[in-house]
Amino acid sequence: MLLERKTGILMPLFSLRRDGDGGIGDLKALREWIDWAAEHGVGFLQLLPVNAVGEDDAPSPYSAISSVALEPLYLTLEEIPGMPAELPPYPVNALPLQLPGGPDLVDYARVREHKRRLFRVAWEHFSGEEAFADLRGEFRDWVQAEGAWLEDFTVFRVASLAMGGTDWWRWPQQDPEYIRRRVNGDPELRGQKEYHAWLQWLCARQWAVVRHAADAAGVLLMGDVPIGISVASADVFFERHLFDMNWSGGAPAEGNFAEDPFTAKWGQNWGIPLYRWEVMEADGFAWWNRRIRKMAEVFRMYRIDHVLGFYRIYAFPWMPDRNPEFLPLTEDEAAARCGGRRPGFRPRPDWQAEDRRQNLMQGDRLLRRLLQAAPGLRVVGEDLGCVPDYVRPNLSQLRIAGFKIPHWEIDDRQHIIPGDAYNPCSFATYATHDFPPLRCDWDVWYNAVQEARRAAADLSRTPEEIRQTLLNGQGCARVLAWLGAWCGVQREHDALVPWSPEVKDRLFRALFACRSAYACMMWTDLFDIPVRLNLPGTEGGTNWRPRMPFSAAQAARLPQSAWIRSVSIASDRA
Repeated sequence: MLLERKTGILMPLFSLRRDGDGGIGDLKALREWIDWAAEHGVGFLQLLPVNAVGEDDAPSPYSAISSVALEPLYLTLEEIPGMPAELPPYPVNALPLQLPGGPDLVDYARVREHKRRLFRVAWEHFSGEEAFADLRGEFRDWVQAEGAWLEDFTVFRVASLAMGGTDWWRWPQQDPEYIRRRVNGDPELRGQKEYHAWLQWLCARQWAVVRHAADAAGVLLMGDVPIGISVASADVFFERHLFDMNWSGGAPAEGNFAEDPFTAKWGQNWGIPLYRWEVMEADGFAWWNRRIRKMAEVFRMYRIDHVLGFYRIYAFPWMPDRNPEFLPLTEDEAAARCGGRRPGFRPRPDWQAEDRRQNLMQGDRLLRRLLQAAPGLRVVGEDLGCVPDYVRPNLSQLRIAGFKIPHWEIDDRQHIIPGDAYNPCSFATYATHDFPPLRCDWDVWYNAVQEARRAAADLSRTPEEIRQTLLNGQGCARVLAWLGAWCGVQREHDALVPWSPEVKDRLFRALFACRSAYACMMWTDLFDIPVRLNLPGTEGGTNWRPRMPFSAAQAARLPQSAWIRSVSIASDRA
């Protein structure tokens, strides 16, 4: 496939805003941003996963309870058949949830209560009034066509609400067929099951409208396919033979995200079961085919989150709820509690040449099968972290665009690799949703350098304090020097400069001028809003909750919108 040069913006759906959205970004707001993108030279909008999630106060989009079902909270209320013409306003908090100097936050509990009440009103009208008879026929036909996945999901959804949570291993009865018979044999529960199927039908209808709008505007919607699926999901509950729940997938400690002690010491424990690839292969990878084909009904482009996991994945012999128990332990002490099992790469590490060859063969075979599920879609592979040397050449061969983080692209001489040397089959960005906006990092790095200089002259500090401060400052100075040289505001050995509008302009013009087919920035970077979408290794708080302080129409009047259009045109990406 020809890789056209495209400018992209990462815009999680929950972050969007419009009047009447019900407290969270909805699909009408996404259509408005599609129009904004078409007008401002933005070729694709990157979304985080949009699959159905549980009832958490701040649910991670990477902890979906289905690999196929979509999240109803994003539905546009006024476009639901049976919804009253006059909608009550979303209740305003007595004490608004707001970040200092930034946008407000999604209040998931309040949003659920508000939208669920209105969903129920619309459902009563839809299911009982003659005016909706034809649509009810369309709904029944859709349910029949969707088949097994919808049956499993709706049964699981009803059961999890009745049991008080999606952690099915805590339910008093955990046999899937018993649960299915119990739900289908109870008229009240069967009615609830039909209601949740109706919500999925609404999602399918509204997303089809969004897809049509994006295609008509020439804007690609970029979806996200996480490497794993939550153990607390309909998929794992009903298809346990496909998953190895003795291990919990994650990533090794890399020195990042030191704000969380467990992540800094042990790595990221995501709580996802491993795949039994040999079992999946026996039925032609039916589960993966279904997952990708359903996603392809909405998206023209998708990102494979943690594509490294197809080659080998780091795994823990315990689930995340036990992380505090293992935090203070040594590796030997942890192994003693786990019957000798230790965290490590599975099915094999990369220590020996034969292991690396086997891992490469596995990843190549699995990804080729995944690509066959929906030919013609553009595919991006998030290949960050501990990346074996065989991964990037293989991704390029498969036409999967790997990531380029400019200040991580360093050659053997510790010089930054220029953007005109990038493989065009790549995706360039300064940060993902797991990192703060670039300005925040720049300020941290710059301040660390200044602190190191002050520490060197402060005779009241101990030698060890000075040494640690200098080491931190030297590392930050190197990153700033790399980025300064990359964007042309300084040479590597010039004095470091603080953040300014000129630094931002040069940094992102350099990013969009690189050879990568895709160059993307977060909406927080574009609109100069210093908030972070997620801090890995932590739950709750502000994770997955920051909202834009303006609608697409309001954003179109901001100078940042004119700026991104000019940058896209100048870099031949418009």
